[in-house]
Amino acid sequence: MRSLLTMLGIIIGISSVISIVSIGDSMKGVMDDIYKDFGENRAILYVGNIEDFRTTDFFYNDDLELLKERFNEKLSYICPSDSLRSDVTVNRNTVKLNMEFIDSGYEKVQQIKMLYGRMINSNDIIRKSKVVVLEEKAALKLLGKGNVVGNTIRVKIDNTMEDLLIVGVYKIEQSPFLTLMQGQNMYENSFIPYTMPTSSNYGYYALDVFINEKYSISTTGEEIISYLAKLKNRTPENYIYYTVEEEQVQVESIVTGLSVAVAAIAAISLLVGGIGIMNIMLVSVTERTREIGIKKALGARTNDVLFQFLIESATLSAIGGIVGTLTGIGFVMIGGSFISIPIVVNPGSIILAVAFAMIIGIFFGYYPAKKAAKSDPIEALRYE
Repeated sequence: MRSLLTMLGIIIGISSVISIVSIGDSMKGVMDDIYKDFGENRAILYVGNIEDFRTTDFFYNDDLELLKERFNEKLSYICPSDSLRSDVTVNRNTVKLNMEFIDSGYEKVQQIKMLYGRMINSNDIIRKSKVVVLEEKAALKLLGKGNVVGNTIRVKIDNTMEDLLIVGVYKIEQSPFLTLMQGQNMYENSFIPYTMPTSSNYGYYALDVFINEKYSISTTGEEIISYLAKLKNRTPENYIYYTVEEEQVQVESIVTGLSVAVAAIAAISLLVGGIGIMNIMLVSVTERTREIGIKKALGARTNDVLFQFLIESATLSAIGGIVGTLTGIGFVMIGGSFISIPIVVNPGSIILAVAFAMIIGIFFGYYPAKKAAKSDPIEALRYE
């Protein structure tokens, strides 16, 4: 019981550190999956704060065509980043519908699975076709079935009711944790051709950009901004290019910083555990003084007694480290199963934790062991 209570500080400390490190690594993995869903080579280009703002500073369809022509090889996809929202009612079923503007080829840069029909194509863009592609949940809520291709829905566009033909039904393939984070969204999603609801002279505030994987996303962004600045008679500072990669780095640095800070706080319990080991080993030396005297009288050397007590303290710490590691992994696994995220347990952190626990035991056990080893055998034999 005394040994168990002695190890308790080590167990709590190691399990806390292992749990926090595993949670941090798991969150990094989750964030990587989330940003893969968004698009690792994705960026948003938008108009910055301009004092003498002009309407020509917005992005127009002609600007899009020029960018596509100029950066044909480097751009996988470019489209205005905009959307419309409207209440849609079919057979007394009402849904708040978010209609995202897209260009043809959007399914090539996003993880979209077409369940029925087709996606928005180049003909829809050119003809400004009044078509819509619904997400599966929107189709089920509105019409009670998945395959609703060929049906029409009425939506409000610029205060005018328009009939849109459903040409496809899709499903977004994304990480379960992202779905959990999004929670209950009051709007259902859909896609429409970006040219359909707007006039040819409509100016957009932002562009959704995907860079070809063969090219640097940051370098290509600088080239695009430089080209646009010359085109608009502006400076590159007037336009902002923000990549998903930059956001991912920022989020991961925050997660890493928090993990290190909390792990450092949890590691204090290891220090407390080490002091507990020193305390119990000092008691053990006092209790076994006569035993030490007998051993030394029978020929035990100073190093023999020293190593005996060092091994004892290191063993207590190692067992505490192993139990703490298993406890920490168990807590993380249980927590991960509740929130449905893949758990990452770094083997290196386990080896480091157990090794660190043994070092703690040896470090704090050295003084009691040294005290036992240096004891005078005659005085030790007299001890009662």
